[in-house]
Amino acid sequence: MKWWGWGYEDVTFDDTGKPQLWPYLKRELGIDEIRWNKPISFDDVSLPKPKINETFFALIKTKLDKDQIKEDKKTRLIHAAGKSFRDLWLMRQGDIKFAPDCVIFPNNEEDVVSIMNAAKEHEVVLIPFGGGSNIAGCLEPKDRSNRMVVSLDMCRMHKVIDVDKYSLIARIQPGVYGQHLEEQLEEHGVTLGHFPDSFLHSTLGGWVATRSAGMQSDIYGKIEDMVISLRMVTPSGTVITRTVPKSSNGIDIRHLCIGSEGILGVITEVVIQVHKKPEKEDWHGWLFPDFQSGIAAIHECHQYNCMPTVTRLNDPKKTALSFAFKSPKTGVKATIANAFKWYIGNVKKIDFNHCCLMVVKYEGTKKEFKKIKKQVSSIYKKHRGVCLGAEPGRSFAKVKFDFPHLRDFTMDRSIMADVSETATTWSNLSAMHKNGLKDIEKAINETGVNGWVGCHLSHSYHSGASLYFTFGCLQREDQEIQQYLYVKKAAEDAFMNNGGTLSHHHAVGTEHLPWIEQDISPTGLKAVKALKDGLDPNGIMNPGKIIPSKKPLSDWGLSDESINRFKSHT
Repeated sequence: MKWWGWGYEDVTFDDTGKPQLWPYLKRELGIDEIRWNKPISFDDVSLPKPKINETFFALIKTKLDKDQIKEDKKTRLIHAAGKSFRDLWLMRQGDIKFAPDCVIFPNNEEDVVSIMNAAKEHEVVLIPFGGGSNIAGCLEPKDRSNRMVVSLDMCRMHKVIDVDKYSLIARIQPGVYGQHLEEQLEEHGVTLGHFPDSFLHSTLGGWVATRSAGMQSDIYGKIEDMVISLRMVTPSGTVITRTVPKSSNGIDIRHLCIGSEGILGVITEVVIQVHKKPEKEDWHGWLFPDFQSGIAAIHECHQYNCMPTVTRLNDPKKTALSFAFKSPKTGVKATIANAFKWYIGNVKKIDFNHCCLMVVKYEGTKKEFKKIKKQVSSIYKKHRGVCLGAEPGRSFAKVKFDFPHLRDFTMDRSIMADVSETATTWSNLSAMHKNGLKDIEKAINETGVNGWVGCHLSHSYHSGASLYFTFGCLQREDQEIQQYLYVKKAAEDAFMNNGGTLSHHHAVGTEHLPWIEQDISPTGLKAVKALKDGLDPNGIMNPGKIIPSKKPLSDWGLSDESINRFKSHT
């Protein structure tokens, strides 16, 4: 991963072939002239001087090989933050106040136990590191007690240990990246079916530690629905759960580990359910006259248990952005496209200013594929959906892991672009969408600039769905982080005020910490604190995550002065 952005160092977002994209952004955000803001050079980056606990270091060097311990500038820099907007903005400016003092790469669980015991004995902080793609601040290497901080990079524990094809379960090490996991599973004819946007740059252990959701969660479930058993090394010993389909053995210890964000221990092995590779799969696009029609269609599919594997519904703003991404057609293809557009507008009476694009994926045996496609199409048409054929869906499938790169493109141009997502019940969904858009846009306007706010329904379930808000605006010079936090606060407040959760799949970290008590209740937070104190009494595991301080909003970074200044723009 780049230290200053998303993805591999040699991969960047390129708007060549997308001639409508930048004009659309300029028009929406009121940009007259680009104010460039490129990241500083690696040579100009300064890291805090490492704090070395010599007794810990001496002990750990007797347990590990020399190449498992790295202290060089680039390794420390890459492990200094995740990929939240705040993380990246500060990194790009060279404003790096915290970095791990060294990075250790365990080869196996035995190494993790040795490192854990040494850290416990010598009061050294450990932060588990998967792919580094987290956008909620889960990796901030900050410790208020000024102890040595070690980033524990799990990437060398990257194997599928075995696959039980009869039981359809697989035993897997936590440091395997999504693409490498699927490559190994494919050798056995199975798939996990978990494809988050960060798939190329995130790991199984990271997914479990943050309660990740993949694009196919409508059918396959979120990661917590997939975990059968696990092993987690804690400062108090190793948690081991049995590999059984279900049990009635008191409080579910697995779910104390899933979503624990590294504050309790280090996940070293996961047994997870897998599925046979589908015989046939394909993507399609649909167009609905408005967002509510699309929601009603998805809701009815759930009622009749006939959901596609992927259902992604854009609201009008996100649909307009999707259209701006399209490459122009020429020749016969352009003629056909124009004729179809005329048909949609004049025959189907769909207004292109309010229409909503949906992409879906069907899969199964050839018989199952045909059946589900027919059932779903019937319901969509009932709600005035128009099938656009396979091309829009296949186009989305080709670039589905590329969208996070767009943030680097906008940040280069002094544009703040970010996301906030939540989940709520079907009965609350429309109000959440309406009020979320309104509150985020209002907050952006209060910072004195034009805003762009859109939303898509990304995951849906029997009782409700997730709404994924995307927002952007020109940055206020010298107020960039305060502006971001002001808008982010409006989004999270809207979620809490409208019956949602602070995050459906991005975790708590530091970015969502001020709302955790409101989300899980004071007594719920008390239970989490008791668990932390019981397993990690010295607080060496990833401090400052999930459990907030006594003044969480102030520690979050948004000042009263900024709040008052931005409100004065109203």
